[in-house]
Amino acid sequence: MTFNLEKLASLAKPQSEKEKEQARYRKENRDWLRMSQEIALCLHYYLRKAGLTQKELADKMGVSAVYVGKLLKGGENLTLETICKIQKVIGEDLVTVAKPYTCKMVITISTWSNFSPDAINSDKFFGYQTLQNDYVPTAGDAA
Repeated sequence: MTFNLEKLASLAKPQSEKEKEQARYRKENRDWLRMSQEIALCLHYYLRKAGLTQKELADKMGVSAVYVGKLLKGGENLTLETICKIQKVIGEDLVTVAKPYTCKMVITISTWSNFSPDAINSDKFFGYQTLQNDYVPTAGDAA
């Protein structure tokens, strides 16, 4: 089968300026548009799961039903305020913020002398050796 470029050229229409502008807009805003679509899918899921209408969701969020309709289309550039309202209503986090300044590991220091040497060396008492070797006491620790 041969490909007829002349026939293709005669059938194809050139893009209008409006279509070109829409394509540019989607390309430039791809990242937040994708996130907005994910939030819209989450809202659709929540509405279906909770058996709510758009109007009921709008009432719970304190916004208009028309705005909820826009959110459900997935093309709205949401504010943090709107995201917080949605999260509060559905009871789940949609967007999380990385917190590199928080401690991700909790170390509990106990007085090891409460355990007999036989208990510490038993198979049931795991982790002592690892903690003992990895733990470096600081000036603020109790002796």
